[in-house]
Amino acid sequence: MSFTFPEKPMLIYPSLARQIGVEPALLLGLYHEAMERSGMTDERGRAELLLSRSQWLALADFWDEGRLRSVTEQLVELGLIEIAWGGAGNLRLKLAAAEQTPVPTRRPEPAPPREAGVRHIPVVDEPPAQGPRASARQPNLARQKGPAPTFGGSIGWRRHKDELEEIFEQAEQRNQKLQAMYIGWQPSDLFHQLLPRYAIPADFADGCIDEFVLYFLDKDRKETNWDQKFLAWVKREWVKKQTQDARDQRYQQERESGSTGAAKDENSRSDSREKRKRITAALMDIKNTDW
Repeated sequence: MSFTFPEKPMLIYPSLARQIGVEPALLLGLYHEAMERSGMTDERGRAELLLSRSQWLALADFWDEGRLRSVTEQLVELGLIEIAWGGAGNLRLKLAAAEQTPVPTRRPEPAPPREAGVRHIPVVDEPPAQGPRASARQPNLARQKGPAPTFGGSIGWRRHKDELEEIFEQAEQRNQKLQAMYIGWQPSDLFHQLLPRYAIPADFADGCIDEFVLYFLDKDRKETNWDQKFLAWVKREWVKKQTQDARDQRYQQERESGSTGAAKDENSRSDSREKRKRITAALMDIKNTDW
């Protein structure tokens, strides 16, 4: 029977697993790999990792969110990592300082046999500190390190908002101020104070309220200030009314002038008929020599 490994294996240090457990050791290795792959440095030069909620869940997708959070809490309690959570589920992760990381216990290896006449120099990770600087070094480091923030608490690192998050927050604040149109809406006192500037009677504006409310109830819109919308509506309707009144007045004047002209034409035609009758009668009277 053959089996093909389809994915990259995960690294677990047995010595670390004996100290903190298999699952915390596995998750700590995943955090280290993610830090090396896409980590950055903060203002103090420490390595940090920013992960969105989906990226964090994808680190160990074989666990559910509750299990992943529980194992992460174990790492925070052990002082191996420091985490600050954001409002949207994203997180900022920092690895603990080297002094706080537990060192895996190792079995002492037998020393190689010494050769005669050969001086062996011990190999150490750091050169031994000498002089007064060595005694002052440890207290300085202790003063620089503060208490690790609690997991998910409010005393963690201050999370700076990026530009996109500020835009979303401002839009959310505007949305909270928006109001939908409702039956029985009435303009404020400020609206009535503005009407005299446009020479619009208050009675005319009050007559536009019902039509305005019914129109925007059907539109399902929200506004921060409906007075501005209603003022524009009233001004537009007032212009329409003034235009229609001017047309009606002009039409009435044309009708009146047309009636007067027709009466004058009728009188002139009557005079012409009477004149023709007199001339005809004079011609027919042969005894009349006046003509």
